[in-house]
Amino acid sequence: MKSNEHFMQMLLGLSEWETGREQKIGIQELSQLLCCTPRNVKLILRKWESEGLLLWKAGVGRGNHSRLTILCDITDFLASYFQKLLKDGNVGEAVELLHHKNLPGGAKRLLQEKWDSQFGFVAEENDKRRQEILRIPRGRAFSTIDPAFVAVAAESHFIQQICHTLVIFDLATQDFKPQLAYAWESNLDMTAWTFYLRKGVRFHHGRVLTGEDVAYTAQRLIELDSPYRWQVDDIDWIEQRNDGAITFHLRKPNGFFLHLVSCIGMSILPHDVPFSESAIVGTGPFRMVEFTEDRLVLAAFDDYYRERAILDRVEIWRVPGSRSLKQRYQLSLVEEETTEEGSKSLEIQEVGCHYLNFNFRKPGIQHDFAFRQAIKLLIDPVQMIRDLKKETFTPAGSFLPKRSQHMHFSSHTIEEAAHWLQKSAYQGETVLLSFNDAKKVREEAEWLQERCQRVGIRLELQGVTKDQFLSYDTAQHADMGMMGEVLQRDIELGLMEVYKNKYSLVHRFLDDDRLAIVEELLSKILQLQDSKERMRALEKMEDTLRDEAWLLFLYHEKRFDHYHPALQGIAVDSFGWIDFSKLWVKSFVTSL
Repeated sequence: MKSNEHFMQMLLGLSEWETGREQKIGIQELSQLLCCTPRNVKLILRKWESEGLLLWKAGVGRGNHSRLTILCDITDFLASYFQKLLKDGNVGEAVELLHHKNLPGGAKRLLQEKWDSQFGFVAEENDKRRQEILRIPRGRAFSTIDPAFVAVAAESHFIQQICHTLVIFDLATQDFKPQLAYAWESNLDMTAWTFYLRKGVRFHHGRVLTGEDVAYTAQRLIELDSPYRWQVDDIDWIEQRNDGAITFHLRKPNGFFLHLVSCIGMSILPHDVPFSESAIVGTGPFRMVEFTEDRLVLAAFDDYYRERAILDRVEIWRVPGSRSLKQRYQLSLVEEETTEEGSKSLEIQEVGCHYLNFNFRKPGIQHDFAFRQAIKLLIDPVQMIRDLKKETFTPAGSFLPKRSQHMHFSSHTIEEAAHWLQKSAYQGETVLLSFNDAKKVREEAEWLQERCQRVGIRLELQGVTKDQFLSYDTAQHADMGMMGEVLQRDIELGLMEVYKNKYSLVHRFLDDDRLAIVEELLSKILQLQDSKERMRALEKMEDTLRDEAWLLFLYHEKRFDHYHPALQGIAVDSFGWIDFSKLWVKSFVTSL
């Protein structure tokens, strides 16, 4: 271990970090702190004294304590050590140091300045080459970014930067555009779909894309029993042709097949590289450099088959308890020169909604329609938005904000809820509500808990992480769940995913009988050739779930992001993130 790391290890065990302050500590205590023998401790102390880091006075005789005094400028030392942690990617250790209870006030301010300057757009000079970097802090831990299992909007966006699909759904035209396939066609009865692969497309490890990679990706979803498996279950066999084309032969006609091959689960992976979530290989504009619990680092792929990204690197750092940045993609330090009024503002309406649903896989009062109606009136979204002053929320009656805009919402009284509760079989038992343990959702859950108490419902709250929500334990124990769904750009596919994806709380809380009803409806919808007919059928299905109170729609959420006026190339995807490959800064970037 290097001298500075040893010195920092000792500091973490001391009660005082002030320069010039003498404190009592013995060789044995230092031996435990530094994880070495007393003899080595003495050698280390001599070295530090010769470097001017500290003064050591050994206690001689009974009752005489050894004393240590820090001589170095502790602020300079901590700043240098902090900078090294950041450079080496030890984000977690840097955060712990920044929030350490012994950190002197002056040092804390300096470290906070260094920390804040890390984020946004920065430039680094490395080996005589300028590197333009975007660093984004996020408070939540990373979830899986395996395309076969991804279930979170942000991670889905990251995958789209690393991997591509055969075709992509275009939000503006509501049609499909070429991606890894430059053309496609089907036979008359739509039981065979042929895709013509682009020539010369390279994976990040250098090999050229082939039909074998496409077949491997589809087969992987089946072998892993992926939640996206339903999208490839109709495939009977895959024909790889010598002309760079690949044909999917289906068991039955499927006019919806283009939607299915454009999904995130069909992000093409190489067949010759064992999959590793810490080293994903794709064909996208960015290649993965690093993925740990602390950060995700992406670097521009120079051999990308389209235009190379202008940014050289994108880094997403996990920062527990980080302050919410008003400018999501800021220009580091330059922010001080730009007021919020002078920045670009972008209103992002998330397509999807937050909802509460009932667990029909578990016995309990949630099977009682009258009880569900009581909860529906208690969690009145109009009243909740008003009471909690949620200015960016609007009431939801659908997964789709545009559909909710045409609905009428009125507030309900506690007395109306109590009336429905009296008609139910509720006998005072405890009802368990699981929810995503974010601050805003906890506030909503506690608001519902208080209203339930007013009519005599004993509601127990259980905050869980996103990963815990995705585990099957939630479906076994919770009576109700509060969750949010953000749909992908292909809204038809997104709505079907809500009902068919095994990770969706809607799917997991339906019992076998209800699931059979949903599956039968979806099977009929998939056979419809016209998109408008499919949407009408999906809306009718949504109405059924709402009217039967299987699912209670709560609210849609808007986000207002502010951007520095020098930021160019802003293109927001359906997940509310900007396409990193199109971003660039017009006039200046902070140099480190």
